[in-house]
Amino acid sequence: MKQVKLFEQFILEYKSSGLIQTMLDQIESTIQEMVNEVEVWFVKKFERPFSDFDKEMTRLHIIADMVKAVEAYTEPTDQLISISPARSRKGSIEIIAQIQRDGVAYRMSTEAIVAGGYNIQRAHYRYLTNTNLPKTGNSEATKAYAAEIKRMTKAEKINTEIMALERDIERTKEKIAENSPKTDAEIIEILKDDYAFNMPSWEEIIKNGAAKNYNNSEEEYRKSEAEYQASKIDFWKTQNIKWPTDRLKSLEKSLAKERAKLAAIM
Repeated sequence: MKQVKLFEQFILEYKSSGLIQTMLDQIESTIQEMVNEVEVWFVKKFERPFSDFDKEMTRLHIIADMVKAVEAYTEPTDQLISISPARSRKGSIEIIAQIQRDGVAYRMSTEAIVAGGYNIQRAHYRYLTNTNLPKTGNSEATKAYAAEIKRMTKAEKINTEIMALERDIERTKEKIAENSPKTDAEIIEILKDDYAFNMPSWEEIIKNGAAKNYNNSEEEYRKSEAEYQASKIDFWKTQNIKWPTDRLKSLEKSLAKERAKLAAIM
């Protein structure tokens, strides 16, 4: 499966305001700690591994929401005096910063609260911001992160489809590999407990008055029985070898299309 473009590549391609990027750089370890907390919550809730893609999507959501909370009160020309992440008395992560604008120092504190939901997009943090900075309403960096989330969310959907197709292809290949070598005798062993495979005995045919359908000939009846059972064997091969083989070709074409879609947006 094609490696998706991860968060670090987005950061290299897009540079937010100097203040915001400086803040993010200085709390990198805290951001990773927040990702880890979401991972613990996610694994416990959904009982499945937290993939690299899950981690990148979580990290992007964490930073996007953080950028939104900070950018609404700051200007790109503001200067960061200090920043200090800590744990609040409630156990949540709190980021306390001093920001200078036009020679005046302002205080900003943002408390990050886990707001988990039913999937990875909802497993995020919301930020409660307290500051004496006047609200600026800036949103340039916020919009850039929102666009990146939209792109990666689309990639995630395609990625999920790719993984499902890969699983189907693997299962289909296993089925073909298991059934292709089977001999007619082995297939008969599989079918012999199937009521539809077993025709009545010749004695039952006579008893039911159906012998005339075979010109009262057991030989003719046995020939008909052999042809019928051969058709059942052929149908088993169609169901368990030919149809899976045809489906495998279709699945592989679909996989190629999805991989092309992913490559186009990444």
